[in-house]
Amino acid sequence: MKLNRRSFLYLMGLMGLTGLAGCSGSDSSSSMASGTAQATGEDTQVLNIRAASFGNNYDVQDMGWRWMMAACYAGLYRNVADETGEHFVLDGAESVDISEDGTVYTFHLRQDAKWSDGQPVTAYDYEYGWKRLLNPKYLYDYASFIFNVVGAEEYYNGTGSADDVMAVALDDYTFQVTLKMADPTFEAKLVATPLYPTREDIAEAAGDQWGKDWTLCVYNGPYCMSELVEDNKMVWTKNEYYWNVGETHLETINWYLVGEDSTAATMFDNGELDILQTSGDYSLKYKSKAEAGEVQMITADYPGTVFMAFDMKNGGKSGLMGNVKIRKALAYSINREEMIEAVYGRYKPAYGFIAPAITFDGQSYRSLVEEPMLAEYNEYALNTDALKALFQEGLAELGLSTDLSSVTITYLSYGSTVEESAFREYLQQTWQQNLGINVELNTVGDYSLFTAERDAGNFDLYAGGWYSDYNDPLDYLNTFYTGVYTSVSGGYSNSEYDALIDALAGENDNNARLDIYKQCEEILFEDCALVPTYYSTKEYFLQNWVKDFRWSSFGASQEFYITYIEGRGK
Repeated sequence: MKLNRRSFLYLMGLMGLTGLAGCSGSDSSSSMASGTAQATGEDTQVLNIRAASFGNNYDVQDMGWRWMMAACYAGLYRNVADETGEHFVLDGAESVDISEDGTVYTFHLRQDAKWSDGQPVTAYDYEYGWKRLLNPKYLYDYASFIFNVVGAEEYYNGTGSADDVMAVALDDYTFQVTLKMADPTFEAKLVATPLYPTREDIAEAAGDQWGKDWTLCVYNGPYCMSELVEDNKMVWTKNEYYWNVGETHLETINWYLVGEDSTAATMFDNGELDILQTSGDYSLKYKSKAEAGEVQMITADYPGTVFMAFDMKNGGKSGLMGNVKIRKALAYSINREEMIEAVYGRYKPAYGFIAPAITFDGQSYRSLVEEPMLAEYNEYALNTDALKALFQEGLAELGLSTDLSSVTITYLSYGSTVEESAFREYLQQTWQQNLGINVELNTVGDYSLFTAERDAGNFDLYAGGWYSDYNDPLDYLNTFYTGVYTSVSGGYSNSEYDALIDALAGENDNNARLDIYKQCEEILFEDCALVPTYYSTKEYFLQNWVKDFRWSSFGASQEFYITYIEGRGK
C-alpha cells in the first residue's frame, strides 16, 4: 500500500487505443514481435512485462504516473540502481557547476538531447516546467520541492511573480538555479519527475487535456508511449531522438495488464513474460527456480515503510489512543518476523521509521542509526503478561479500571487481496491473544470509503505507510511535522520535534544533520507516534535471456535504458 503525497493514490483506467503523433519508430506490428521471438528463439529486442494496473496521469509536474514518466522522460539527473546500490547519473545535463556557497547551480545541458518529435530540449523547457510546477493556478502537490529557490514560494503563494523565480535559462543550453540557502537535499530531488522539463508549446496547446490525453505528449527519455489498449496492453517504443539512443537496445516494451498472480506466473513459465514481480507462494516457487539457475532473481531494499498510525487528535474511537503506554503495548505485541513469514514471505521487519534503502553520506541510514524501537521492544517481546500490564497501566493513567476483556479497539483499512486480508487477520489475532482485548476490523472496499471512515473518526489505528520521493531521511521525517501530512501522521504534533526539523534549514554539516535526524526519530518512538511493521523490498525474477536490467527507487521503478535480450529461449 502506498501513502504518499497523494495518499493511497489509486491508479485509474485509461483511454482507448489511438496513435501518438511525434513518437518516432511507432509501428503497430511491433506489438506482435514478442510472439515471433518466442516461437523462433530469436534475440529480437522486445521485452514483455506485466503491469498490475495502468495509470491515467501523464503530467510530469504532477508526479503523474511516475514509473512510466521516468522511463519515457529525462530530467537533469537519472537515478538508477544495480547490485551495488543507487546511483545518480547525469542525463539531460552534461555537467553542473555549483557555487562555493552551495546556492547557485548552473546546469549545462546536452546539445544532442531532443524531444520525440525532433525538437531540441532546451533550458527554456526546464524553466517552463519548474515555473509551471510553482504556478498557483495548478496547485501541484510537489511545488514545495523547490520552495528554497529564490522567489519560488512567493510565486506559489501569490505574493510574487514567475519573473522573480530564479530558475532561469541563461541561453538555450544553460539552466541556472539560485537557492535561498544551501540545501544538501536539493540534488536528490532533481530525479523526481516534477522537476523534469516540459514543452511550453505542447502543454499550452493541450490546455485542460494536458496530462489527461497521452496522445498529446512528447518525450525526451529512452522510450515513448506508442500504443494503448484499454484494460489490455500498452506499448513503448525506443525514442530514436534520445541523446543516448546508441546505448538503448530494446526496440519495444510490451506491457500486459495481468491482474492475477497465477496468470502472470503461467505467462512467465511459458516465456510470454520476461520479467515477473510476485509474492507469497509464487515468490517461494521462483526463488527455488533461481537457486537452480532456471531464472534470475534480484532483491533490493526499497525506500518504503509500512506502518499503522493512531488517531492522535481525538484518542480514537475507543478514546484510549491518547495514552503512550497503550500505544506501545499495541506496537510491541506484534512479532514482525513471524508476521512477515506468515503473510508475505518477503520484506524486512521494521523497528524504526526510516527505511534501510535511504542513504546518508553514501551509507544506509539504518547502518548509521540503530532502530529506535528495538531496545524497548525487546523488553516486552513475547511476554504477554508484561504487555497486558503495560496496557493496564495506560488505562490507569486515563483513570480507567476496565478489564482488558472489555476493551475494544478498531483497526481501519481497505483492500481485498489475499495478503491484505491475511495481514488484518494476523493483527486481530495477535492483539486479542497477546493483550486480551477485542479488535474490530473496519474494512472498506476502496480509498474513498477509507477516507470517509477516517475523517468520521471510526478507527483507533489505520493502515498507512510512506514511500520516499527523494533519497534523504528528511523526506520521511517531514511527514510527522505538525500539520504537514495529517493523513499520514494521524494528527501527531510535538513542538520539540518541529523545532529540530526547523533547525535543519541551512544546516550543511553532515554530522550535525545526522544527529538531528537521530533525535527526531527517537522522539517519534518515545511518543510511539506510529507502529512500524515492515520495510519494503523489491524482488524481480527475470528470464535468463534478459541482460543488464536496472531498477530505481526514486525514478522509474524498472529501468530499461541499457537492457537487452540475448539467448532467448535457450
